Amino acid sequence: MHLYKRGRVWWIEYITDGVKHRESTHTRKFNEAEAWMKAIKTARTMPTFEQAVNVLKMLYKKPVEGMLPLDAAWAKYEELAKAVGKLNISTRTITDRRNIFRNFCDWVAKKAATIRTVEAVTGAIAAKYAQELAESGRKSKTRQNIIGHLATIWALLEKTSPDIRNPWTKLAPTDTDGERIPAFTPEQEEAIISAARTVGKDWEPICIIARHTGLRYGDIARMKWDEVDLQRGVIHKKPTKTKRYGIAVTLPIIEPVKKAIAGLKRKGEYLFPLHADLYGMRGKTVQALLSFREVLDEADIDEGYTFHSWRHTAATRLAETGAGIETRKRILGHTTDENAERYDHDAHLAEVKAAMEAAAR
Repeated sequence: MHLYKRGRVWWIEYITDGVKHRESTHTRKFNEAEAWMKAIKTARTMPTFEQAVNVLKMLYKKPVEGMLPLDAAWAKYEELAKAVGKLNISTRTITDRRNIFRNFCDWVAKKAATIRTVEAVTGAIAAKYAQELAESGRKSKTRQNIIGHLATIWALLEKTSPDIRNPWTKLAPTDTDGERIPAFTPEQEEAIISAARTVGKDWEPICIIARHTGLRYGDIARMKWDEVDLQRGVIHKKPTKTKRYGIAVTLPIIEPVKKAIAGLKRKGEYLFPLHADLYGMRGKTVQALLSFREVLDEADIDEGYTFHSWRHTAATRLAETGAGIETRKRILGHTTDENAERYDHDAHLAEVKAAMEAAAR
């Protein structure tokens, strides 16, 4: 008999007649779980059944039938997801989903302490949490992701009890972040490249590649040497974000990109080992060590911009030169015309029109 943790809750594992059993102690505290286990061990030594029951009554409180405690919900979700084959997702996704669930539980403990079971999480509670996410300043895409993960968890949990209802299904906000993120101006581009050179950490070549290819940060951070052919002058990349569509992009290596890659020292399978190692990791330590905001601050660029602005910049420059929408879709890995058009940026259309009219004279 021994204790082990599933999520934040302590569980007991024991074997009886050759059959393995697992029981939740319904507590996050080790001392309480240990006392629970000791009570079972003591009860098993009692000469009569009645005496064993009396020992257990001293410490064991049976939960209300049909109620799933919040602190045991993640373990139950993992159990169900594994059983139905829905846990075959990346480690990063599982970690993100678990952290999102824990953050919600922490919020409940602070703001709605009377809510202790999954059944008690109503639409009103979920809506209040969604409202606080919006008021916290998180972007709509981030909030959409958080609520989507919670909805996925509840979709399985509601199969365990007729009293559980999924309160998250209609709360995800419309994603408007892509439309709000601006492209860099040519002057900002120069300032950022200069700042990246100052900051170091391979940010300069990464920014140059992003500017001319439109690849996302994750695709560049985890770009492998076998995806780059300097002799043929091409990059063959399956973008991480669009891999479910099977979209691969073959990009020509133009001179600025070739120069940036040729200046790298090969250290393993990735072009940028530090970024590859830390990509996807969370926490203040990682952010302090490797954050694009450091480069933007050095360039004196305000908070409205992110690394994704490079993607908008690349797409905008393509549109300015008159590149057709199909060409832009092939370069950027977009699946719809709507996505490609979103990157044209209306603020630049007047400039493009004026340039075309001037060329026609």
